[in-house]
Amino acid sequence: MINKPSLTFYTNIPTPYQLSFFNELSKLFTLTVVYYSATENNREWDFNLDFDYQVIVLKNNSIAKAVQKKIVDFHFSWQIFKTVWSDKSENIIVGGSYWIPNGFFALLLSRIKGKKVAYYSEPLFEVKGKIKYAVKWLMLRILTLTCNAIFCIGRKAARSFEAFGVNTPKFIIPYNINSKEFINIDESKKRDFIERYKPNGEIILLSSGSLIERKGMDVLIAAFTQIKRDDARLIIIGDGSQKAELQKSYGADHRIILAGFQKPDDIPYFFAIADIFAFASRYDGWAVVINEAIAANLPVISSDHVGAALELITSPELGIVCKSDNVDDFKSAMQTLIFDETKRIEIKQASVPLIPLISSDYYAAKVYDIFTRQLA
Repeated sequence: MINKPSLTFYTNIPTPYQLSFFNELSKLFTLTVVYYSATENNREWDFNLDFDYQVIVLKNNSIAKAVQKKIVDFHFSWQIFKTVWSDKSENIIVGGSYWIPNGFFALLLSRIKGKKVAYYSEPLFEVKGKIKYAVKWLMLRILTLTCNAIFCIGRKAARSFEAFGVNTPKFIIPYNINSKEFINIDESKKRDFIERYKPNGEIILLSSGSLIERKGMDVLIAAFTQIKRDDARLIIIGDGSQKAELQKSYGADHRIILAGFQKPDDIPYFFAIADIFAFASRYDGWAVVINEAIAANLPVISSDHVGAALELITSPELGIVCKSDNVDDFKSAMQTLIFDETKRIEIKQASVPLIPLISSDYYAAKVYDIFTRQLA
């Protein structure tokens, strides 16, 4: 592509799924990525940000640092004004909360400069009471005033904007991944993982996420400990404040392994050796781990409070969706897939068409079409 259109993507911090998306966008656009910060205090990711596209990392001011003691993703940098005003891109995507200063000024100044602007968002949180609704409705007018489009991670997100009267055109652009990382596996490295975690051909039930109350790892463990099968194993990758409590909950059950925080390069190998993926989050607007499971062609068990599961697992042939926080539901789903290999194979076969729908190259092409054709 000789004359690429230009795009700047404003977002909170680098995350694994974004890096894949940005790589694909850079093939179609002359891309600039503006991060509001290098990291947040509840994240363990550490990335080398040397890419073929331009990267700008802002620094939070003292106001933001004070607020972050209560709201970790509150970002405000004095650099935001100069960065946006000098931005020469014709197309703009703004991620992060619309009401934080960096996001607010990125939206407003980009619109003043006549750019094509899209806001990228998870579902809006519901509010109770007429006054709170009115306040949120008023705050959301920044989007109706500045945006040409809302990029929603799913249909639930789109409906949440409609509920607050945001009638700006909406497009479904879910969080996405480089699915090839879960397909093009180094067989030698995979054998190393098998020797470590699956030496006797155990049935591996995998989960991935922070060890915090919201992610529901306690529900998975409570359900799994009731499964009477010695060759089944539950591996959870991730770390967090609930680790000691979770370890205490399963005691001497040697079948459960808390594998800790893992480098992004190693994560596909846990999926490669697994037989089932389970995720019991009490709330996730999307949850990229569902993408990863689909890319690895694993049968999925998920909570019904996970956006990706509701969007993608639309029938029993594609996986099992359980009631959130319901140990019995998860126990039943685990028993079904652990003991029924035929059922696992059927779900794997039915889920193959979902793989393109979670992939970064697919959605980068969709973003290109929106900016160059549908918003032209």
